[in-house]
Amino acid sequence: MKRFIRIVLALFAVSFFMNACDVMEEPYIQGADNEKQILQFEVDGVIGFIDEDAHIVRLDFEAGTDVSHLTPTIMVSTYATIEPESGVPQDFTHPVSYTVMAMNGTTVQYMVEAIVHDDDNEKSILSFTIDDVDGVINEATKMVVVTMPEGTDVSQLVPTIEVSEGATVNPASGEAQDFTNPVTYTVTAKNSTTAAYTVTVIVEGGQIEPTGKTVLIKDFTGVRCNNCPEAAEYAHNLQHQLDEDHIFIMSVHAGFLAQPTGQFPNFLTDEGTEWYGGNSSNPLFAVDHVALTEGNTLFVEQIDAPVAAALEEEQSFEIRLTPRYDESNRQLEVGVNVFALADQDGRFYITACLIEDHIIGWQTIPGSINKEYDFRNVFRGTFNGAYGEVFEDTHVETDDTFSFSYSKEINSDYNADECYVMVYVYDKNQGDKILQTAVQKIK
Repeated sequence: MKRFIRIVLALFAVSFFMNACDVMEEPYIQGADNEKQILQFEVDGVIGFIDEDAHIVRLDFEAGTDVSHLTPTIMVSTYATIEPESGVPQDFTHPVSYTVMAMNGTTVQYMVEAIVHDDDNEKSILSFTIDDVDGVINEATKMVVVTMPEGTDVSQLVPTIEVSEGATVNPASGEAQDFTNPVTYTVTAKNSTTAAYTVTVIVEGGQIEPTGKTVLIKDFTGVRCNNCPEAAEYAHNLQHQLDEDHIFIMSVHAGFLAQPTGQFPNFLTDEGTEWYGGNSSNPLFAVDHVALTEGNTLFVEQIDAPVAAALEEEQSFEIRLTPRYDESNRQLEVGVNVFALADQDGRFYITACLIEDHIIGWQTIPGSINKEYDFRNVFRGTFNGAYGEVFEDTHVETDDTFSFSYSKEINSDYNADECYVMVYVYDKNQGDKILQTAVQKIK
């Protein structure tokens, strides 16, 4: 059975620039309009190692190197462009995403990571093997995926684990584990710093247990919208009536009535405005994007049937999230695994969002202002743009696995205790229909 793993990583904001080459003045190479590779990545004489299959560039630096302000020199395919551009200084303390755009407008994203080698600080899983099957290690997301033969009992598997010299791992190598659910392994360096890896075991033939179809309702609302609180209450009541665990309502503040004045909070986002499109009223709803196509939306009383129908759809993807939040610098790293549960054709995209729940502030209500209104599941922005990124543009097969990593510094005004990561997969060929959604708290 076909299986592959793709690694796609993105920061909170990525902008694209069209190619500036004038092909009429240069010899045109057949097929070059689709070429979009990083050919060389160099920083201060250090040549990056390019893993073209995984779209990762690794820079290895000596101990003590300050990687917070490095200026790379980058060479890409003929006619292609890259963003951020070559010669632009970057902070490589955390992985940085680069987007290469071909002349035909297609893109590919590379993750560039700087590794400062310090023996006392080394804490990596170098290999993870179960019954002679090697796991695939994604160092950026700290995820390990092991694909076992069909019929394997995952409840008592004994892994052999190799870690950095001088480091230790817990649970230890050779200890039997139940991999029915992902297992976390913690690697401790000589200097006592740690790194947590999530290990997922997949059995050929569909061992991944589906969690069920989750429906996403986008509630286009506004702080100065009289009728919006009642509409939000209607949607949440519907959620309670139909399926509490498999419906997620995201409040997207957009439009004129979302414009803040005085003491009203500002929840506007560029992506929310883009989703809202040419609409001119609130509240409006979109159920799994079905009613959002071509700017069409639903009124609150129209959402019952679409939500009920979406809940009955067969689940085609499973999404597993692994957020890691560092309170010291408010840095959030999110690992995402997407598993195909069936053979299917389509042009599949992934979008990752940040949500903040239970924000207290001013909200207009009929005839008054509620100064202690509880704003639920407020959309704060995406990690990878309003429409995310494509991860497969033709066909996926059962058990195909796609891995992603996203990084963002959480705004100091946000309450990290109430922040969630929400990720959805959609099919461009079905009018942007959302196929599956997953939500998880960052702490």
